[in-house]
Amino acid sequence: MLKKKPEEPAPGAPLWNVTYGDMVTLVLCFFVALFAFSSIDAKKYEQVQLSMRSAFGGAGGVLQGNVSVFDAPIIQQRQIEQLFQDIKRVIDDTKWKGQAEVTITERGITISFKEKLFFKIGSAQIMPDAEVILEGVGKILKERRYPLRIEGHTCDLPIRSSQFPSNWELSAIRAINVTKFLINRVGFEPERISVAGYGQYHPLIKNDSEENRARNRRVDIVIITGLAKNNAVNVIKKPGIDGNN
Repeated sequence: MLKKKPEEPAPGAPLWNVTYGDMVTLVLCFFVALFAFSSIDAKKYEQVQLSMRSAFGGAGGVLQGNVSVFDAPIIQQRQIEQLFQDIKRVIDDTKWKGQAEVTITERGITISFKEKLFFKIGSAQIMPDAEVILEGVGKILKERRYPLRIEGHTCDLPIRSSQFPSNWELSAIRAINVTKFLINRVGFEPERISVAGYGQYHPLIKNDSEENRARNRRVDIVIITGLAKNNAVNVIKKPGIDGNN
């Protein structure tokens, strides 16, 4: 009696391919975990991304093009965290520590400068000491590509002068002068900046005491990052600041 020939395995990929595929997946997950817990440096990130894309077969797969498993929300979140810390460090390293407040809001990062740091009473000319801190912050912001909005605010005390008929003009010209400084001294592209003068109509709190009025007099630099407040870190309520009109 002839022995039955053993059945040949069905054609297909070698069994070792399964093990190899599992190993590649685990290695990728390992790098994703490392990335998630690390600080982001945009240039280094792009270098790592290119290296991994090359190692896993060039243009195809999960790292195709500019889209990867490390994508935008996490990257942008960490970049904003880093920018927040960089701005605070520049301000804290000057003698004007405490004269500006950095917060994260729905619109992005807001830097609120106390009026007494920037301007004399009833004036829109930036004082020399303010130029130092503004130049330091401006250099950091110039390296990033976020658009800026410069906003001037006053309290409700009226101003009537030949130069400033009302608080509208005072707040607007102050914001414009900060903008001109960033363009002319720091080298910002004008198209990156918008300007607003709100007068007394966007107070932080009620103008019912001199202390509260001082908190409402300010110039804000808003860095429009596009991330909502709930997705940001170290979220702080609207800034309160002191100053003299």
